Amino acid sequence: MSIKDKLFEFFSSSVRPCPFASWAKPKQTELNIKRTRTLGENSEVIWDIGADGANVSDHIEMAGYYVSAIISYGSDENGELRLMRHVTVTTLRLKPNLTASSFSHNFTSDSFTLTQNGKKIVETPDKVIIKGSLKIISHSSCDTEITRELLPAVNEPALIETVTVKNFSDGVKEYAVSAKSYVKKAPDFICIGGSIFAESSVCFDSKFERSQNRQKKYTLKPNENFTFYCVHYAYQGENLPEFSITDEISARKKFTDEMFSSLVLKTPYPELDAQFSHCILRGSESIFKTKSGLMHSPGGGNYYAALWTNDQCEYANPFFPFSGYKAGIEQSINCYSLYEKYMDKSDKPMKDKRALVTSIIAEGDGYWNGAGDRGDGEMYAYGLSRFLLEMSDTKLIKRFWDNLVWCLDFALSRKTQNGIIASDSDELENRFESGNANLFTSCNTYDALGNCSVLAETIGDSEHKQLWLDERKALHNAIEKYFGANVEGFDTYRYYDGNKDLRSWICMPLTVEIFDRADETVKALFSERLYKNGMMKSTSTNETTWDRSLLFALRGVLLAGKADIGIKETVNYCRNRLLGSHCPYPFEAFPEGNRAHLAAESLLFARIITEGLFGLRAVGLNKLRIKPQLSEDCGEIALQNIMLFSECFDITASADGISVSFDGKTYKTESLNAVFDFNTCCFEKTELIL
Repeated sequence: MSIKDKLFEFFSSSVRPCPFASWAKPKQTELNIKRTRTLGENSEVIWDIGADGANVSDHIEMAGYYVSAIISYGSDENGELRLMRHVTVTTLRLKPNLTASSFSHNFTSDSFTLTQNGKKIVETPDKVIIKGSLKIISHSSCDTEITRELLPAVNEPALIETVTVKNFSDGVKEYAVSAKSYVKKAPDFICIGGSIFAESSVCFDSKFERSQNRQKKYTLKPNENFTFYCVHYAYQGENLPEFSITDEISARKKFTDEMFSSLVLKTPYPELDAQFSHCILRGSESIFKTKSGLMHSPGGGNYYAALWTNDQCEYANPFFPFSGYKAGIEQSINCYSLYEKYMDKSDKPMKDKRALVTSIIAEGDGYWNGAGDRGDGEMYAYGLSRFLLEMSDTKLIKRFWDNLVWCLDFALSRKTQNGIIASDSDELENRFESGNANLFTSCNTYDALGNCSVLAETIGDSEHKQLWLDERKALHNAIEKYFGANVEGFDTYRYYDGNKDLRSWICMPLTVEIFDRADETVKALFSERLYKNGMMKSTSTNETTWDRSLLFALRGVLLAGKADIGIKETVNYCRNRLLGSHCPYPFEAFPEGNRAHLAAESLLFARIITEGLFGLRAVGLNKLRIKPQLSEDCGEIALQNIMLFSECFDITASADGISVSFDGKTYKTESLNAVFDFNTCCFEKTELIL
């Protein structure tokens, strides 16, 4: 980086505010504080915040196509409402144009004053409700109820805050809303493309109007109310947004309804069903419109309008064919396409070629590969091969075929004398030691080889099919021989050569259906060395936790047929996340990241259900392996409106077998491990095994 770029980075980072309020950052000892949260009849999460006393807080992230907002909310030491809105407009960029260069601003105070009979109203929060929006219901000492509902605009760079004021007294009261102009300008010299302004506007009807000083008075009889809106937004130059506030609110509510009805889980566990829907929403909302097309991005205050080979290629994209979310599928195809230009397809020998970059940043204008080769090509091949099988579109398979060949050629060119796959680091980017060859990269390669051998058969490439099947078998043996080890008393896996401590990523073989050491690996994962208070440590020797490895582990445990512990701990996870101290979504890491609600983690949870609990895996063109996991007390489970292969069908499973409801008919089998062929609409007599 040049001296000029370093100066720009210094100044731009100084104007990028912290995504979380200081009072919404818990200490290590506060991560498991009990909260009075319950699940509503419509899957909304309800926090009786008033019952938990003063000085309590949480934070949540929500997003639309052009905006993401992290809301820190709670009460202060006097029990009064605290609220901070960290708003990021993803396509407004600062110099230098790096990963975290999206413009953001903290709206820390209200742009209005609310009074009753001339006295300022102070809000004391009683209840918080979450379902696609954040609704805070408060009372005041003057018999007034104030309800705030915060949600991101779907199609505009704005966070909308609806404020409803209700007179609960037994007499007529006079109210006034005094709006204050709020405009902040970023220094021109760090803005790409012109001046950037952050503003907060108070609007008294549905038409958005720019920030200005104004006042409106209301006379309310008992139980009457009025509503106004606060819009927090950013724009560039003269490009002030114009839109209907109520239209954007309706669009968000429509999106929420779609996410809660598109793919529906029905089990004996209400928390599990609700967590699944909330995670589909969070994982699907973090898709941004950029100049390079739709991009799914992690969020968290730093990661927008950008793609990663792990979060997007590997974690998120293989889920979208299950839900059929069109924007999700479109961005998946765009994601895999954007990585093409970073594949070194020169005439050099494959062993001398550059590795695939880790991240495509800044709306596609740059890239990042600061941790070297993390096994990025292997992550890409893993995710793309699963996505293509789930889509079962031969044109799409041929479209991306050369990319798959390149990635697997690259992976095999990194094969060591021990037969495993080398990489510089892993997806944790040297936060923890991973040696010269790690278990994660080899497992991703193993899975991709199997998927791609099936894809090769669909397009008549027998040479690659046989090559990859042979390499897959050899890699399986190499993984066992090289990584198989007794670690801290468990016959499981070492993560790299010289690894002496248990690592959470020993779950990786289970997720790719290598079960040679399943029993001891499951014991190790959920031993006190790694698992405590519903969180999984990255390594037994460090207190750092990352939800992603726990989410992988839960999927792997179910795939391994350990239904009793898998279902028990998955339901426990839902109770900890959906209704626990930090709700309602899976989160990133602690202490790093302050448990940010990164989007791909939510889709990792969803894949626990689709791939783990139901054992769904595309094993050929329009062919689906179904292998449900049922504990003794689980009973019947159902997954409705599945959209794999661009079809729509339901699956029900119980001890009596599996039924598939498709195109007005129901097909049944007594087996709990079967393949359904949508080409012939029947269960195959023998299971296809990758």
